[in-house]
Amino acid sequence: MSFLVTARKYRPATFQEVVAQGHVVNTLLNSIKLDRIAHAYLFAGPRGVGKTTTARIFAKALNCPHAKDGEPCNVCDTCVEIAEGRSIDVIEIDGASNNSVDQVRAIRDAVRYTPTRDRYKMYIIDEIHMLTKSAFNALLKTLEEPPPHAIFIFATTEPHKLLPTVISRCQRYDFRRIATEDIVRQLQLICKTESIDAEDAALFAIARRGDGSMRDAESIFDQVVAFSGQTLTYDDVRQVLHFVDQETFFHLTELIITKNSSGGFTLAENIVMSGYDIQDFLQGLEEHFRNMLVVRSTGEARLVEAPAEIRERYAALAGKFSEGDLLRLLKITAQAMQAVRYSPQPRLKFEVALIDMIKMDSTVEISTLLSNLGPGGLQQSPLSPARDSTRDGHGSRTAVPGNTVGASPGGSVQRNTGARTASRRDTDATEPLRQAESRFREALTSASLSAVAPYGPPTVPEKAPPSPAPESPPHPIVQMLINDLGAVLIQGK
Repeated sequence: MSFLVTARKYRPATFQEVVAQGHVVNTLLNSIKLDRIAHAYLFAGPRGVGKTTTARIFAKALNCPHAKDGEPCNVCDTCVEIAEGRSIDVIEIDGASNNSVDQVRAIRDAVRYTPTRDRYKMYIIDEIHMLTKSAFNALLKTLEEPPPHAIFIFATTEPHKLLPTVISRCQRYDFRRIATEDIVRQLQLICKTESIDAEDAALFAIARRGDGSMRDAESIFDQVVAFSGQTLTYDDVRQVLHFVDQETFFHLTELIITKNSSGGFTLAENIVMSGYDIQDFLQGLEEHFRNMLVVRSTGEARLVEAPAEIRERYAALAGKFSEGDLLRLLKITAQAMQAVRYSPQPRLKFEVALIDMIKMDSTVEISTLLSNLGPGGLQQSPLSPARDSTRDGHGSRTAVPGNTVGASPGGSVQRNTGARTASRRDTDATEPLRQAESRFREALTSASLSAVAPYGPPTVPEKAPPSPAPESPPHPIVQMLINDLGAVLIQGK
């Protein structure tokens, strides 16, 4: 006997064997039990999820003389002929090659005749969206008022291409993408029946490659088994499908944590020289960061489609990143995918993206920033005392006690320099913020501004004469600082 591919050998023969389409199966079973059979059905959904298979089972269940509880017996002549595609009363038509008006007219003329043996005369038209507009219009009258013995079942992966007048005449059932766990369970049953020893990681890799399609996953399974034999390992799957190992993504994550730029260039070279597609790597990296974000946000790895040991690694690794960091990594990855796609030098864009991830600074939460701010600016850490200084009228800097910031009566500005001792530099997380504040205040000083006093006339002694108003309006940049940053002009002598 010739070899039969897994997708055909283990094709569901009853409603109960259909994987992950319970909402469709239960509705069809109840319609059979209640004898509420419509004259037209539309099965829509992704490829390889069971649309045509369910249509065949439904045809067998309606015509099988020994059906029980809505399930066909699969042993009578009717069931066998329908399963083998040679039934006279159940006609399967390929919509892609029978899409003209003349072929639809032939169907319309033949549907008037009663079935030769079975209860219903059924037409299963696959890829119904391939029919032309004229062919659809020729079918509308028959589809709306067919003979009582005729039933139409349409299957399509692109229901949006159907005319609304066609959809309105059918009962529509949307088939869902099959989850990775459901595909893995089905592959485990097949391995048990075929006496194949398979690793869970290998089956997960095949299921993920199937991308929600059971037929695609079973085709990949046949290909890998042909390579490895009766023992199926993760390395075998990786060699056959030539995708990047999950360990590579975890290695890149460690490079990001340790800020290892040299390792980033080495990783990029290994990816390119190994023949991996850069786009495939970035897509896998995007899913890797997505898994980390899911674990970091939800606190659990339930939504990660991976074996148990990989989920544990994600749970341990996600705590080393904040949600803001992971969102920035995802954004860099998405931008790199666009840049690599249209760049004449994709390797350069790829390397720049990796180094950008590795050199990325940690995200500072606004609550953390505000907690380090006081009425006079950033609060000094007890472990890192800072020096305060004042700049006299000639621009020289002298040390002064305290930690005040403001305008002196003589027009000088006191500011916090944020200087730290070298031994304490690595222990204070607010050092970058303190340095930024220092540079900002220097900019205000050079523009004759103060960052602490409210906008208005300067405070003067009670008997002192009022300060004269400026002769001309401030520069636009100075005015922006006054309006948005609460700075004021310093009144000099």
